[in-house]
Amino acid sequence: PEVFDVIKLVRTAADWVIKGERHKPQLVIDAPERLDIEGRKGHLHQIVVNLVQNAADVLAGQADGRITISVERSGTLAILTVSDNGTGIPEDKIDKIFEPFFTTKPIGQGTGLGLYVSYSMAQKNGGDLSAANRPEGGAAFTLRIPYNEHARRQS
Repeated sequence: PEVFDVIKLVRTAADWVIKGERHKPQLVIDAPERLDIEGRKGHLHQIVVNLVQNAADVLAGQADGRITISVERSGTLAILTVSDNGTGIPEDKIDKIFEPFFTTKPIGQGTGLGLYVSYSMAQKNGGDLSAANRPEGGAAFTLRIPYNEHARRQS
């Protein structure tokens, strides 16, 4: 574990994904200028990449596609939410999306491991990852991760 600026990490990971997209959705980042946390930087980067990639995949071909990433501090947690204005998660599948090899993507377009791996990494960092459909449409994935006193003093 190391202390790092999670906002910088989010911007880097999201830009990485969006630059590779053929049809680029609008990307909105609602976050403080800086937020230091202590954790496994590589794990958090991979989680953000997986969440943004899934949102971009859902929005492929959608003219008004938008991904919003919000980051806030609440008590002892950093809360990161990646949401989109896509079709949302089918209600009959929402309880299965963190299972290994489960995917809603067409054959050959997804392994069903991205969310499973992200969920596992969140837990290894003392946090959790959850998913919900947004009332206005689309899905939201929320990562809650603790940050320690050392990181808090540096912010």
